[in-house]
Amino acid sequence: MCFDKMRKYLFIIEITLLIIITVLVSFNYSFSLLFLIVILLEWYKSKNNLDEMDRYLNYKSATITGYIVIGLSAVFLSLDIIPEKELLIFYILFPLLLKNLLYVGYMLNREKVIKRTGYTIFLILTLFTVLSHGFSIVTLIEMMPWLLILLATWIGIKYRIIGSIIFFGAAGVMTFLIFRNEIDSAQILTFSLVATPLLFLGFQTIRKE
Repeated sequence: MCFDKMRKYLFIIEITLLIIITVLVSFNYSFSLLFLIVILLEWYKSKNNLDEMDRYLNYKSATITGYIVIGLSAVFLSLDIIPEKELLIFYILFPLLLKNLLYVGYMLNREKVIKRTGYTIFLILTLFTVLSHGFSIVTLIEMMPWLLILLATWIGIKYRIIGSIIFFGAAGVMTFLIFRNEIDSAQILTFSLVATPLLFLGFQTIRKE
């Protein structure tokens, strides 16, 4: 029972840590060692998944994530992308993000998935924008797309098709804006952290129970 209650908050704690550590890494690479704390949290969650179904879904999510990351590595090699700092951060953040998205998608019903993922993504992107620019007019302008995510979350809960179209549309627009000039490691990192959750929400919104 104690773990069941704690598990509800581990996801929020983990996401908050990832944001803080990523910001710290931008100032000093040594802070990247703090990512090991998140790995320990992942290990703790896996170790304490007492339910057989929990263990199975955790394994399934991790396996699919592994295959996708290996596939992306092959694409990066074919594009001859140099492993810069942003790409290394990608290999830390993206697998954690994707694995948890898949796990939530398998575990929860449609409405809970949309609420938990949509609100969390909105809060993460808003927090990251505020930490990057502080409280200013620039911050308000850059927050406009994130407000669209919040709106799509509200709509998607009640209207499957409309909500899904908004999420897929937002993912398409973000993909165009991110890659409109060229493909580099910084753009790949941005795409993975912003567009991937939007695509996930698009598929989860249109699904039937």
